[in-house]
This record gives sequence, structure tokens and C-alpha cells, in this order.
Amino acid sequence: MLLKQMMIRKMIEDFKGLLKIKSIGGMQAASELYPYGENVFQVLDYMKNLALSDGFEIKEYDGHALAIILGSGEERIDVVCHLDVVHEGIGWTHEPFGAKQIGDIIYGRGTQDDKGPAMIAYTAMKDIKLGLELGQLKPLQRELRLVFGCDEERTMNDIKYYIAKDGEPTFAFTPDGYFPLSIGEKGALMWALKGKASGVILSLSGGVQCNVIPPVAEATLKDINIETLRDCLERENTVYTLTQDGSELKLSVKGKAAHASKPELGDNATLRLLKGVAQAWGDSLAMMLFNTFADSYGVAADMATESETMGKLTLNLGVLRIKDGELYAEVDCRYPMEADSAKLTQILSNQLHGISVSLDYDAKPIMNDVRDPFIQILLKNYRTWSKDEVSEPLISGGVSYSKVIRHCVAFGPHRQGEVSLAHQADECIDVNEMEKLLSLYTQTMIDLTTQ
Repeated sequence: MLLKQMMIRKMIEDFKGLLKIKSIGGMQAASELYPYGENVFQVLDYMKNLALSDGFEIKEYDGHALAIILGSGEERIDVVCHLDVVHEGIGWTHEPFGAKQIGDIIYGRGTQDDKGPAMIAYTAMKDIKLGLELGQLKPLQRELRLVFGCDEERTMNDIKYYIAKDGEPTFAFTPDGYFPLSIGEKGALMWALKGKASGVILSLSGGVQCNVIPPVAEATLKDINIETLRDCLERENTVYTLTQDGSELKLSVKGKAAHASKPELGDNATLRLLKGVAQAWGDSLAMMLFNTFADSYGVAADMATESETMGKLTLNLGVLRIKDGELYAEVDCRYPMEADSAKLTQILSNQLHGISVSLDYDAKPIMNDVRDPFIQILLKNYRTWSKDEVSEPLISGGVSYSKVIRHCVAFGPHRQGEVSLAHQADECIDVNEMEKLLSLYTQTMIDLTTQ
């Protein structure tokens, strides 16, 4: 018991160190040494040094990924986590990279997505290693790897690189979803929009990342009637600041961040700004953009699709920039198997007159077989651990490494009905929940490699 308590304390200590690294992808220019920027490389280096100090065998993948290895065998089980995080956004009441603990709650970007689960999985590896060394566990029949990537929130080129080097595992899971497990995932794509911008909007900056509901949007506008604009904003209960600067207006609008796959949990500040400008001025660009993206399920854009198994298509105008007469935007879309990304691209192009639409990222929908023996191990272990015999495997609107590893599912850490704070302000995790999850992930990793 004392040894277990020491392991838990060490997990929390190491976790806080991990949280303090501002591992936002794309913060700095990529290089051969730092393919996703130096800050992101630091989290791999942090975990590498932890693993070496704990006596693990490791394998590095040129700054793209890191694997921690136990045992050997012709078959391989991978547990795949990501250490990159989305931008902190606004609205925090605690330092996003301060790893502050209040009681049993630790606050920080990545606590839930995905540094918390990654540290739990790492501690599970330590527990298994110790059990093998003490002879408390029988030898593993399959090689067990804990793989850390660092570009999951953007391109997933990290794990694509890893797979290209070492091939796909026999089976994998990623602790980056909901229980009991995600048997399938909607498709996920990103459109980049480019075009000329004329009209009342002189400049605009909205959103922090394509897969995040924009929590803030700011614009400089031509001198229109300030009272008319204020009335339009207040009619929609918009939280804003509006000031006059000579012949220009400075407008800042607040919304609420959320994961793009759950638009109902957020409030898109960019759309609120566009709607206010469109109503107050009749600006054609603001009106076209708002009318296209106002409905989070693609109805206004004429691309609404709903599936019995995968649910509704979702749409998010995640990034919008206007400067010097040029427009750039990034749009996130999660779509069921019944939709076709090429057709959706054509529909959007028809809606946005004078704006080019390019499909820059497209991860197709996936579906696994619930009868698969490895998946059955996950389900059995979850039900034994949780006493939940009712919940069934679900379809996720999120994007996990299951998109690039064919025989892979997302397995927790959230339970159905539990609100995830991923991509939101004051993201946090309960240390008691971390300890509970540790027992589940440890036993599951053992069973996957010995049964």
C-alpha cells in the first residue's frame, strides 16, 4: 500500500511538470530537429527523461513521437497518447500552464486532453514493469508500447511517421474519448477559405484553432452608426466592448470555447460578431459568412446530414482572419459515413461566392467490430471496473489516433453523460479520478498482453 501511495504521489508530481510545458503545436517554425516546434519537442524530451530515469527501454522517432517499451513478442499492443494541446484561449480563472492544485483538482490546459490520461498510462507502465520485476506478473505474451505523439491536435503526422517506421500494432487504444469505448468516429475535415475582403470590415481576428469554437473575435470597422450596431448586439445578448477610434470602430465579442465536435457546448464569438455587423450595416461579406455557418449542423449551408449510427454532421467556423483586404478562414466539419467530403466541398464552394475553398485535411469515418476479441477485453474490464452494465460502445464526433491506426479505439477517460472540458477554459482533472483510472488502465494493459 505504501509503495502504491508513493507511485501516486510521483504521478501527480510528474504530471504537474508536464502541464507546465506550453506544448501548443505550430507556436514556432518547424525544423528538422523540431518538426512541430521547440515547445512541443520539450514534452517528448520530458517524457523521455522520465522513462530513462525509471529504467525503461525507449525508441525515438526524430521528434515526431516517442515509444516506451515493455516485453517482446511477434504481436504488439500500443497505448497511444498525445502531448500537444490546443491554444489556451480566454476565460481562465487559473493560469492555463500553472498546474495549480486546489484540493483534489488540478487545473491546466491538457489535464483532460490528453496529458492527464498520458501520465496515467505512463504510471500504469511503471506498475506493470515493477510487477514483472518482482515476479508478481507472468511474462507478457505481446510487446507492450506506450506511444506519445505531439501533433494530434493538428495533422496527426506524428503517428503517421511512427507507423511508417515501425508498422501498425496488432491492436491499440487511445485514452482520448469516452467509455465504454468509441467503436467508430465521424469523418473530420478542414476547409481553408481564401479570398478578397471588402466592405465595412477593415480587419478581423476570430478564433484560436480550427477545432475549437471561437471564444473571442475582434474587428476594426468603418465608421458606422455606433448606436445601431450596439442595438443589434444587445438584441442578441452578445457580450461585447465597442469603442470609437476616430473614423473607425473597435469591436470585441466574447463567446465560449468548446470542442468543435460539440458545438452545442460552445458559443461562437466570430458568428456573433458577423451577425451584428450584417444586421447593422447589411454588409454582404458578413451576411454571407454568417448565413453559411450560423447553423452548427450544416442546414444553412445546405449540407445537413444525419445518420442513425453516427448522428448529425457538425460545422464550425473556427478561424477567421481579415487583413489588408485579404480573407483567410479555417472550417472544421465532422461528418457521418453517409456524407461524402468531395460533395460537401462542392456544396460549400457554391455557397461562398468569390471565395476559394480547399479541402486541406480529410480523415474518413471509421467503424470497428464490437465482436473483436481485444475490444471485448476493453468492454469486460470497463464493466467490471465501473459496475456499468448498461452503456454501449458509441460513435464519437471527435478525432483520435484511431483515424491513423486501423485497429484502434478510444477507451475513456470520460464516462457517458460526463461533460468534457477539453478545449475549454479551466480544464481540470480530479486526482482521485486519476487514481481510479490507473487501476483500470493497468489491468487492461496487462490483459491485452497476456490473454
